[in-house]
Amino acid sequence: MSGILGLGKVSREVFDRSVLPFIPLDREIELDGATVKLTDRTVISHSPSIGVPLEALGFFAFHYAASNVACRFGKPTHMITGIYLPLKTREEDLKTIAKSLGDEAKKYGVKIAAGQTATYYGLEIPFISTTCLGEQTRKPSRPSVGDIVLLVGEVGGEAVWLTSLSRGVGDESWRNFTALKTILALSEVEGVRLLHDVSEGGVKGALAEVLRSLGLSLAFNSADVAYAKGAQKLRQDLLRAPTYGTIIVIVDPASAGEVIGRCSNMGVKASRLGPLRVSSGLTVDGKRVEEQARIEIDELYGSFRKLDELEESVSHALEEIERLKGAESIIPQVGLNIVYARPNAAGPQDIVGLNGRVIVSRGKPKTCGEVEYGGSRFLASVIIEAQRRDLRLRAAVVLRGGEDIADALKKIGKRVVGLPPEAIGEGCPVARFIFAGGKMADAYSHPGAFGIEPTTTILDETPNKLVETLRELLRNV
Repeated sequence: MSGILGLGKVSREVFDRSVLPFIPLDREIELDGATVKLTDRTVISHSPSIGVPLEALGFFAFHYAASNVACRFGKPTHMITGIYLPLKTREEDLKTIAKSLGDEAKKYGVKIAAGQTATYYGLEIPFISTTCLGEQTRKPSRPSVGDIVLLVGEVGGEAVWLTSLSRGVGDESWRNFTALKTILALSEVEGVRLLHDVSEGGVKGALAEVLRSLGLSLAFNSADVAYAKGAQKLRQDLLRAPTYGTIIVIVDPASAGEVIGRCSNMGVKASRLGPLRVSSGLTVDGKRVEEQARIEIDELYGSFRKLDELEESVSHALEEIERLKGAESIIPQVGLNIVYARPNAAGPQDIVGLNGRVIVSRGKPKTCGEVEYGGSRFLASVIIEAQRRDLRLRAAVVLRGGEDIADALKKIGKRVVGLPPEAIGEGCPVARFIFAGGKMADAYSHPGAFGIEPTTTILDETPNKLVETLRELLRNV
């Protein structure tokens, strides 16, 4: 027991030791969700969604919770959502998330009953929390010895997708990573005893969770499982790999054929793993599964995007700024940002920036957000105007203002121009000043206004040169 939690969902041992003693439970813990006494048939499930591409975030947020309700033989009807975003998230990104979630809700007739949408300090990537409610169509019956365990769906598809993303190859295969339609169809089969979707920990983790709750055992061979195209090339334990969209189905022997037939009619593969047996535990290929270790592919969540040369340069500059001694003293209250443009940038889409800000956290600089094209439209407008006058100027950084900053910059040989008061208004005052024919300089000092703090904007050829300027500045401020 190291005191450090592992990746993802905590183990049952950690939960029993460090969570269960402190929470008031209404009843014994069940898989996927719980039936509460709202109508005595209401099923509730809660799930987080984080670390997937922005366009897929709302999709997964909906299906994680809705599928769990369906696994409890419930028809999803309502959902409560929390959309939590890093500072300086673009409204367009919020629309992408909301539309993705809303489209899935409309498809399945689910209404959003309540929620919250906000940006917060401390968040580095978007996070959605969803609570789904549904009405149970029938009461589940407890599986028993002799019931058949089926694995519905192909294993490893999500792992293949994540691996492709990590190599910079994107596609929309994620739209197939839901079993909700299949779950709803199979829940109509009277002989189905239990449904459980495969999520964190893969097939082995899901089966171990089910078997532990039942106090029964299962043994099967991995060769009997259907795998997604390209999955077996990954050379990892695919039965632990991310494989959302597959489900564990436990059915009485007399109804197994009906379940397999329904799956076939829907174009979904069903693998027969074997019957439930006495004792407890999972055995795969003759070896007992003792631990729910995670695999390397799990680490790809939130780190899938391959950066190009400009993005790498800005990312490196941000890392250097975080390491600069005293850098916290030059970060404005609104946060520091840095951008880098392609030659002859036509607009923000050609300029890399941080979609969040560098803030001061616990007395140290901390980068919040992701580096991407269009990440800082405000600062990007400065580079667009500067390049009209001097094509060498492709990078800019904004830091706090003040006479001490201006004096230190002059001391290290930089030309500093103080903006006139009338520069304060709509849009970026530095960009408007340059556009109006104002004097070109290495840095521009903005005087601030009521409710707006003073800032300094420095221009140069590359982010690396800007970092060197900041290093010299800190030695003289």
